[in-house]
Amino acid sequence: MKDHMKICFITLMLAAIPVVGLGADKTGVDAVKLMDQGKTEEALGIFRNLAAKGDDKAMVQLGIYYYQGTGVSQDYTAAMEWWLQAFSNQNADAFVNLGVMHRDGLGVPKNKKIAYCVFLATHMSGLGSQSTQLRSNNCLRRILEELSKDDIKDCLSNYTLGYITAYLEEKGKMNGIPEKYKPSQKNPALRDLDWWLDGELDAIYGPPSEEEKRARQERDRQLMMEFEALQHTLVFQIRFSKDAADHYRSYDVITDEGMGSGPIPEKKLQVQDQYHIYEDDALIYENQHRYITVEHDQNDTLVFRIDHPVKPSPCDWSKWQKPVYALQNGMDKFALIYGGEAKSKTTDLPTDIPELRFKVIKK
Repeated sequence: MKDHMKICFITLMLAAIPVVGLGADKTGVDAVKLMDQGKTEEALGIFRNLAAKGDDKAMVQLGIYYYQGTGVSQDYTAAMEWWLQAFSNQNADAFVNLGVMHRDGLGVPKNKKIAYCVFLATHMSGLGSQSTQLRSNNCLRRILEELSKDDIKDCLSNYTLGYITAYLEEKGKMNGIPEKYKPSQKNPALRDLDWWLDGELDAIYGPPSEEEKRARQERDRQLMMEFEALQHTLVFQIRFSKDAADHYRSYDVITDEGMGSGPIPEKKLQVQDQYHIYEDDALIYENQHRYITVEHDQNDTLVFRIDHPVKPSPCDWSKWQKPVYALQNGMDKFALIYGGEAKSKTTDLPTDIPELRFKVIKK
């Protein structure tokens, strides 16, 4: 590895430590400070203690020190052992670091095809933090310049995620692809994972054959059927007391997909006993969080949580329910799209609040 690449690699890794903290008492940050002060044994002791407790970030940092030779003798084998431990704890930085070791033949036989697969998997699966992705993408672009098109085809056609993982764990001592790691229906080759657009594969393999075109058409048909099977219609009613109806003029249906808004026009209010009832519907998908919010003209936003079984049957109305809380800042609705916590929520609800019921039917 060139010196400037080493420096970039190490600096980015160290920069992550103060942000994460490596534990509630921030002893990881303290350890970095001690290392900067030359108190290497004390710093290494803290990191080893954290690593012994299963802290994968401490394992990554120890690997960096051995890789760089900071406070210890430079030892690529020891660095790899620490990164393998962190990798077993699903640490994405360790995964990328192992790819770098195999790319450059440090502590293991050089294997640029395995390194390519590591960087590719990190990128395609969106593993790790933004800095993890940045380093992995830089490594991926670099190694693509060093591999032939046939090498890339071989990786995509014959390598599986199971094989890549096993190869890393064996530290390069695996000859050939064992039968259990060869592509199969349960263990697909990289080209058969749902990472790719058809055009991306065509750029590598060339135009598809007629058989491949038919297979793609069948795949797309199956995907469309599965997608449509997930679609349902949420029918909901909002019940207002007659005196309160004039104060609520709009609603939002919030799911993972986004937020759809609509007015509550007076002409659509149905009179039922002492209530005004508004009814509407929205398209939803299974396995999503979802809310309906109703805005008061004094800016309070009532939040109803919608829960229903994955396969709704029968489609009877739910019981009338009250809002779970209110938002004092209507902009906090956007936090609900991502399943986040709204900062301005309060359970101090206004008097004479509306209620809601719903049913879920097949589209």
